[in-house]
Amino acid sequence: RWAKPGGPKLKPGTLSHKKVRFHDQLKSGQLASLTKGKVAKKIKLADQYKMKHKGDVARRLNLHKHAIAHAKHAKIHLQGHHPHFIHHGLISPHYAKACFQFHYWGPGHFAGVWWYPKWHPWVHWSWHYHVHPYWDPRPIWCRPIFYRPCPLWVWWRTPVWVALPMVSSGTWVDVAPVMIGSQFDLQLLAVRFVDPGHPEQKLGPRYRVWFRNNSERSITQPFNVVLFAANDANLAEGLLQSGIRVTSIESDAIQSVDVRLPIEAYSMGLDAQGEPLPFTTLHVLVDAHREVAESTEANNGTQIARADVLPIDPVVFEVKPPEAAGGAEILVAGEGLGPQPGRAIVSMGGLELEGEILGWYDLGVQLKLPALPLADAIEAEIIIIRGDGAAANPLKVIVLPASMGGVALPVFPE
Repeated sequence: RWAKPGGPKLKPGTLSHKKVRFHDQLKSGQLASLTKGKVAKKIKLADQYKMKHKGDVARRLNLHKHAIAHAKHAKIHLQGHHPHFIHHGLISPHYAKACFQFHYWGPGHFAGVWWYPKWHPWVHWSWHYHVHPYWDPRPIWCRPIFYRPCPLWVWWRTPVWVALPMVSSGTWVDVAPVMIGSQFDLQLLAVRFVDPGHPEQKLGPRYRVWFRNNSERSITQPFNVVLFAANDANLAEGLLQSGIRVTSIESDAIQSVDVRLPIEAYSMGLDAQGEPLPFTTLHVLVDAHREVAESTEANNGTQIARADVLPIDPVVFEVKPPEAAGGAEILVAGEGLGPQPGRAIVSMGGLELEGEILGWYDLGVQLKLPALPLADAIEAEIIIIRGDGAAANPLKVIVLPASMGGVALPVFPE
């Protein structure tokens, strides 16, 4: 089992890498020490962790509003391959060498030109945690259900949509139940931005969609969930689209699914200089082909400005290698980490230490552990903090002294 933070020192190879669930750690008090540091208090880490059992933490704490104000000051300046990220963590002076500047067309509070990592092996490693349908390492509380793609949408005159719960892009947290008796009703609850894809791999943006079965009976008739990229509020034929086919959903159950739009979604218009512009409006439609006989279809869809779609909460689920010497490079795979470097806090023995950020992507972080004169192996916690202050769950890593870990080498040397 995992040792408690600040507990006994550990020898390499003695740690069982069976992962204890985050909520079990929180309930048992194992994470209490992580929330007492100066950085942790500044981002209200204790509150964030307490709220994670329901989800949608960043929205509930209004972190997107903080990010909008912060973005005016968090500009990137390139001075001879040394980008300075104002109010962010410790950034390697060589950060820009492995990046390229590109527009980020995700949530509006992250919009602008940011540094994308080139498709290096560490980015590839982070990415491919998200594409295997039969083995998904993500915690169950943030894991979408994998379904097969669906056929193209056939146009029909959709109703005027009712508003999504709480905010323009909705929420699935604390939504009042809808009582409809024995009839069927599917309700679209929320849509969130997951990652922007990658221009070098011709991959478009990915979104996560939540929907609920308001019925007293399970829906066993398969139905489709489709996303459309558009430049106006009209849900018309011929729009760029992508969707999945849901096989069933239990009574009073909520499901989430991921849908990725084609890369062409980023070039559906032109600016004044003739440069490509992305779509402006995202349409989301549950039961897109009207296969379920519902009591109402007015709560099946929405149209929302692309920039108004909020990001998913950050989460991390794998660290490589699990044991590394101080000063060595490690990789963290996750999702919802945002486009710009935030902070990588290494909590060790009650201290909050900064990990040096070598690479940052919505789905992963490459960082260097602090170099410390350790006499023996010690357990540490890695906490990845997004640029808007949203914190991911902690991951454990064993930090080895140089005598036990050898020379600190990059995980993927160039």
